[in-house]
Amino acid sequence: MEQFKWDASDHPAYSPGLATSDFHLLTELKNRLGGQNFQKNEEIQSNVNARLTSLVGTFFEEGIRNFVHRCDKCLNLHGDYVEK
Repeated sequence: MEQFKWDASDHPAYSPGLATSDFHLLTELKNRLGGQNFQKNEEIQSNVNARLTSLVGTFFEEGIRNFVHRCDKCLNLHGDYVEK
């Protein structure tokens, strides 16, 4: 880490207050596929695959940007998840 001049954080590697970027994805799938009835697992898989394939790169970029912002905010608050 010193070689790259990176700083280490005392913050734990797993933080329940920080949602990973996959939650961004799950909300999208819930909104798109929620309320539908599927008879077979293959139908669900096909619909999920079709939706994921149709998403543009900016959707994933936004999810990553939001995650980086949450991590940065948490680190700046020294591990507190809620500003006091």
